Amino acid sequence: MFWIELIIVLAIIFIGVRVGGTFLAMAGGIGMFIMTFILHVTPSDPPITVILIMIAVICAAATMQACGGLDYLVRIAEKILRKNPKMITVLAPVVAYIFTFMCGTGHIVYSLLPVINEIAIETGVRPERPISASIVSSQQAITACPISAATVGILAFMAEATNYTKVNIFTLLIVCVPATLIGTVIAAIAVIKKGKELADDPEFQARVEAGLIEDFSKKVKEEKKVSKEAKISVTIFLIAMVGIVLLGAVSGLVPTLADGSKLPLTTVIEIFMLVAAAAMILLTKLDSNKVLDQPVFRTGMFAVVLAFGLCWLVNTFIGDQSSFITDNMSALTNKYPWIFIVAVFIVGAITTSQSSTTMIMIPIGIALGLPANVIVAGWIACSSNYFIPASGQCVAALAFDSAGTTKIGKFVLNHSYMIPGLVCTVVSVVVALLIGAVVF
Repeated sequence: MFWIELIIVLAIIFIGVRVGGTFLAMAGGIGMFIMTFILHVTPSDPPITVILIMIAVICAAATMQACGGLDYLVRIAEKILRKNPKMITVLAPVVAYIFTFMCGTGHIVYSLLPVINEIAIETGVRPERPISASIVSSQQAITACPISAATVGILAFMAEATNYTKVNIFTLLIVCVPATLIGTVIAAIAVIKKGKELADDPEFQARVEAGLIEDFSKKVKEEKKVSKEAKISVTIFLIAMVGIVLLGAVSGLVPTLADGSKLPLTTVIEIFMLVAAAAMILLTKLDSNKVLDQPVFRTGMFAVVLAFGLCWLVNTFIGDQSSFITDNMSALTNKYPWIFIVAVFIVGAITTSQSSTTMIMIPIGIALGLPANVIVAGWIACSSNYFIPASGQCVAALAFDSAGTTKIGKFVLNHSYMIPGLVCTVVSVVVALLIGAVVF
């Protein structure tokens, strides 16, 4: 039965990925139908905690976007990059990392790509270098952001498990922030001399002769006024994030309930994010209906639907086969932990989604009883959506590079993101393993 159920789960994931979009979540319902109606497997509970936290975070981030907060952050990034144009290859990935860390979504890199491309060409730097490294770093930061869907997922799963009490939002950040940030910087350094210099690149020269390259030095820079509402929304959002991390670090600040128990940190995140969204609307007098139209809301709700459909199926499979998994596979993965890490990397590359990979693989890691540092380090490998360059960020970067230096080769895997991506993943995972062995 284990192999029959595993084949069903893998087939559902494969079909869901092939069709694409929200169908991956809906396909989970097909799998649940087969498991319950045909195989008579007892269904597990849907991941309610994960879903509720996601909804709360999405509300806050989308409200900030509706207030103009994300545009304000992009303005700040442009000023930072323009002050240090010669360092664009290293600085741009770090800025992209910080922005994802602050906003909880790697999609903010879309706003940074035109700025990175423009400054690189102005400075005579091959745009492929900062662009490719920035795509990778903006995705890797997902596993360091305290409010990303993937982070919320792993925290919720670990909180429900009895063997991982040392894993909380504070200890997770202590491990993941330095690990992923070091990986980001090393990845940027790895491509600092990648490819021909821009002045020697034949495709760039052909585009210049054809008049396809804009002279950015003559471009009139419009200084748009930043609204008070944008600044207020960013301030509120950051205060909420700091508050969540602070309560995760100092348990004495967490309220004690009537039954003597402490308020769960997962509930703290939900409350703080909803309060932040409400405060933004009240202080900026924003029409709350505009929140529903924001790109962050749409992409975030996809993650929610995914957590419901796909994770419900995976949890049901693991719940039914927990004894088989523990008895037959835990010894192998504990002896060779790299098997789990590689499995996470492969699933991340196939699904091109950190949140969906988290929903699939973290429950398996917990069921296998793997050490906390192995699960966390393996989880960091879920940002492998660059490996098969089919994600939205990888495709968009090709269009934003007006010099034509960022490419996907004819063999598909020989693309601009491979070197910075693999370097970032390997370094981040190794550093996380080492730090996690001490922290956990």
